[in-house]
Amino acid sequence: MIHGIHRIVFAVLFLFLLVCGCSTEPPLKEPDVSVTEISLADVSLRSMTVNTTILVSNPNPVGANLNKLTFDLWYLADEMQYLGHGEQYEVDIRENGNTSITIPITISNLQALKAIGTLAEKGAITLKVNGSAFIDVAVTEYELPFEKSREFAAGEFDAYLPVSSVAGIDVKAGIGIAKDLISQITG
Repeated sequence: MIHGIHRIVFAVLFLFLLVCGCSTEPPLKEPDVSVTEISLADVSLRSMTVNTTILVSNPNPVGANLNKLTFDLWYLADEMQYLGHGEQYEVDIRENGNTSITIPITISNLQALKAIGTLAEKGAITLKVNGSAFIDVAVTEYELPFEKSREFAAGEFDAYLPVSSVAGIDVKAGIGIAKDLISQITG
């Protein structure tokens, strides 16, 4: 009988140690989300396409899922002016590594022309991206905000439009011309 009790106590102790040993995994760490690049993909009188590259760094030994990534694109005139919105859903995130996601935003007509008018007037334009990523890692979901600004010189647009050759134009006059161009283009 005593040997039976010792065996039961030994079995309970063994199970306790086994369970405790399994729960010594390191806790999950919060992934990091950052904007690594804001670049021009196309500029014309009809639209402007800006590529935004987001980097998700996952320090965990398990993969993750980017449920949703959403952000807005702005440019700085006298105050922030809205240009467009980007979203991405359901992206697998590598374990112990980085996952890069490039999302193009196409800005059409008047918004793009106003931004180009500001660029022509000032000789440079600052674009800003801000948003959030919603990432599932195991049983935890994180909302991770991100933000980045980048200044573009007029010369960076020259491959698409000769903006630097007209830098310093009157933006109000340029906007009036832009509206006329838009109405002609869109018929």
